[in-house]
Amino acid sequence: MRIVILTYESLYSNLMTERLLREFPGQVVGIVRSDCLIYGKSLPAGLLYLLRRTGLRFVGRKALEFFQSRATAIIFRLIGREARTHSLRDMRALYQVPVVGSTDVNSPETMAHLKTWQPTLVISIYLNQLIKRNLINLPSQGTLNIHPALLPRHRGLFPYFWVFAAGETETGVTIHWVDEKFDTGELLLQEKITVEPGDTITSLSYKSSLVGADMLVKAVNLIAAGNPPRITQDNRAASYHSWPKPADQRRFRQQGGRYGTIFELWKYM
Repeated sequence: MRIVILTYESLYSNLMTERLLREFPGQVVGIVRSDCLIYGKSLPAGLLYLLRRTGLRFVGRKALEFFQSRATAIIFRLIGREARTHSLRDMRALYQVPVVGSTDVNSPETMAHLKTWQPTLVISIYLNQLIKRNLINLPSQGTLNIHPALLPRHRGLFPYFWVFAAGETETGVTIHWVDEKFDTGELLLQEKITVEPGDTITSLSYKSSLVGADMLVKAVNLIAAGNPPRITQDNRAASYHSWPKPADQRRFRQQGGRYGTIFELWKYM
């Protein structure tokens, strides 16, 4: 099997990416890293869009997480401490796998890279771009996406936030086949996760990534064995979310939702 991973870099997506690299040595033949915060927008334009859409509190929290993750990786290299989960830059050297950046995974330039890698399976791990038909059809064994919610509930962006905002005590992780819309494809695997009273977005994100890493290994093995599941989603139970507005964030706090601290994030790194 020849696996290509499409991903937006974060602690949680890197954990799952590295698990695949360890479990299937030599079979991950390339990684495409999304280099845009918001598809079709430069970084300043993307930040301004989020600021207008979500407000300063949310943008500040996401920026803190982004810069802390990268600063911690640099500090670990300087002091010689081994990170629990490596950056894509470090994975490229450790596992001898090519990593290319792309602001549009469907562009002719990115597709040219993908074709040279000749993937039989493409796996999207928290990719923040829509995958179009030419890319979906490229690998002979299919294209998968992992989503940190129990689809068809909480399709779309930042599902952890919406779980807390709705006061839910259960969530989960879904691996599904990709079609031409966000999070609507046939289901391959699902696992439930209990939302504990002390959970934060940070802790739930980390728990989901651990569960997701195990599920990705299982999914690859199911595909390799032949005749993997394809279960149609029940659209009657579907919900879809975009970026949370200030009113949504007030509801999140009223439900006792918490983002988590920088010390909690450091613990997982």
